[in-house]
Amino acid sequence: MVKTSPHLISCASGANVRGFPDNTGLRQIAPTSPMRRPSPRPAPRVPLLIAIVLLALAGCSPRYDWRTIVSNEGQYAALYPDKPTSAARDVAIAGRQLPMRMEAARIDNTLFAVGVVSLPADDAGLRREALASMQAGLVGNLGAHPDSPARSRPVTVMSAGQPPVALDGVEVTVAGISPQDKSPRRLTARLVASGSRVYQAVVLEAGDAAKDARQAEQVEQFLTGFHPF
Repeated sequence: MVKTSPHLISCASGANVRGFPDNTGLRQIAPTSPMRRPSPRPAPRVPLLIAIVLLALAGCSPRYDWRTIVSNEGQYAALYPDKPTSAARDVAIAGRQLPMRMEAARIDNTLFAVGVVSLPADDAGLRREALASMQAGLVGNLGAHPDSPARSRPVTVMSAGQPPVALDGVEVTVAGISPQDKSPRRLTARLVASGSRVYQAVVLEAGDAAKDARQAEQVEQFLTGFHPF
């Protein structure tokens, strides 16, 4: 069962979108005596306030309705930008047909997904094989990427337990061209294993989204919000 819990996301701009920011520079007009006219105030203050509020709203796009999803079947918690759908099938991993469950949400041309492969045993060697096979599959399925080779780096993924446990993972980034429609694609994924499960948290951007640097914040938010049990 997938459970949804409310999750409050603060804007990157630091402004509070429920009200006006405290540092707008607007001041109260001091009371004046009946015999004196208040001096005229400069006009640009209201446009400045509007610009600040619009900037705050742009930082919290209504397209991204972030919520924490707890998957009992997949044994993980993740921060999704919309309600995910789920699917299950067998996949070829490390020379074996293994069950894989995936939950994913799409915002425009960007897919946010978590895939979980169940191993037949809690075995360190099998986990390493599965991680290598899944990483190679992600990069291979992206399409041609002659000008942008895949990059990987070690990352720490915190478990969802209390207290959290630090798990060794790897982050993979690669850009390519879709073999189907020849559109650009960009993939960022984190892979980690725990017990008899191997996880991949993936953001796949297509078309214009694959070339938009402004999506980096949403990609990082999804990947760092993923926590296996």
